Amino acid sequence: MSAVTVTPVTTRAGREEFVDFVYTANAGEPNFVPQLRSEELEKFTPGKNPFFDHARVQLFLARRAGKVVGRISAHIDELALSMPPDQGMGPGTGNWGALEADDESIAHTLIAAAEDWLRGQGMTRVLAPINLSIWEEPGLLVRGHDHPPTIMMGYQAAKYRPWIESLGYAPAKRLLTYELDITKGFPPLVQRIVQSGEKNPRIRVREVDKSKFD
Repeated sequence: MSAVTVTPVTTRAGREEFVDFVYTANAGEPNFVPQLRSEELEKFTPGKNPFFDHARVQLFLARRAGKVVGRISAHIDELALSMPPDQGMGPGTGNWGALEADDESIAHTLIAAAEDWLRGQGMTRVLAPINLSIWEEPGLLVRGHDHPPTIMMGYQAAKYRPWIESLGYAPAKRLLTYELDITKGFPPLVQRIVQSGEKNPRIRVREVDKSKFD
């Protein structure tokens, strides 16, 4: 079997390969819900995603015999560096995310590349995976693979958890999502909140005017 090479993404074509691989890697996952390709391209393009205005980002692709077999992003949020460490980030904290790989060895090679890049940028700690910011797709899915993910929560195949934990990564925080049956009435507390809002003259609910979309 030919060797795997990891290279930084430096071109638009490379970004397109980076985005497209997530669909290939998850083609066999019945509960994977693909993001819109156009939005994914914007997310990883400087000038399109405001995250790049305050972050350093490097994307990597893994190839074997010219074929893409994995991807990962490494990034540093300058705003997060100024946060107190007890809030989760803080000085010296970098991140990686968007990990997709054909097998465990490729995943380990990609994570090592991301860690090397972060180390070269002066980082001393990694909080991952985060794709790309904490406000987009944070964390790793460890439960709930039997149904599609909720909005703003990423979907990763179950195989990634042992691959990542075998490198010494451990949980930093548990993120939970909840399911609410909207075919039934809301709980009394929520109904009271809604009613109080409807009576508030300072709150106005209107339909969206697409001519004023911005």
